[in-house]
Amino acid sequence: MTKSTPRQTAKVTHLKKGRPPRDEAIARRQERSDELLRASAVVLERCGVRHTSMDALADQLGIPKTVLYRYFGSKDEIVRSILQRILNQWTELQTQPWRGLSHNLHEVIALARANQSEFLLLARHSATDPDLRPFFESLHSSIVDRTDRLLELSSPSMAADRVIRQLCSQAVTGFMIDAVLWWIENGDKKRDDDFFRWARQSLNTLYRQWMPDSDWRPNLSKDKTP
Repeated sequence: MTKSTPRQTAKVTHLKKGRPPRDEAIARRQERSDELLRASAVVLERCGVRHTSMDALADQLGIPKTVLYRYFGSKDEIVRSILQRILNQWTELQTQPWRGLSHNLHEVIALARANQSEFLLLARHSATDPDLRPFFESLHSSIVDRTDRLLELSSPSMAADRVIRQLCSQAVTGFMIDAVLWWIENGDKKRDDDFFRWARQSLNTLYRQWMPDSDWRPNLSKDKTP
């Protein structure tokens, strides 16, 4: 499960002077680049991708614009790097063996909370931006595909009717993305168990109606890798 991290901030530090060894310099540059991306994500999510110029971004970060250009060629590169990083983490999570709905929900919430600004940029901002839409579509399709495979494995009737199975998968995906987004922004972390309980009950109710021929259980821990 992804571990939670402290609340994200737009504050960044400054590089130490001197000439470190090559390997150390590469590692330090990567660390600095990661720090800039995380801080930039906070600003971009708060101010809006299209409403934040490179000058405004540097000003919000409290650094000269030249520092940003030292690591990134443009604001577009920064935005795409942020989205690709969180999408890679999401993809890695979704390719893990299926260990039950509860386990999956815990990991999703942990990832979203640890990278809140990045997740909001991916799941909300990129959904409405034509240029960034492919990032959201990758997120969306990964959930649809996994849900589709789970439904196919869980129910003979679902396995036999691809159209209805896809309809169900699309419905579940839209429902859960909206639910997770709302909870990350409005739900108290201390009440995450309430969210998990609500999500399990909601999906269980849907699946019972959609798959009366299934023995599916929301907490089933079969090692399925759809």
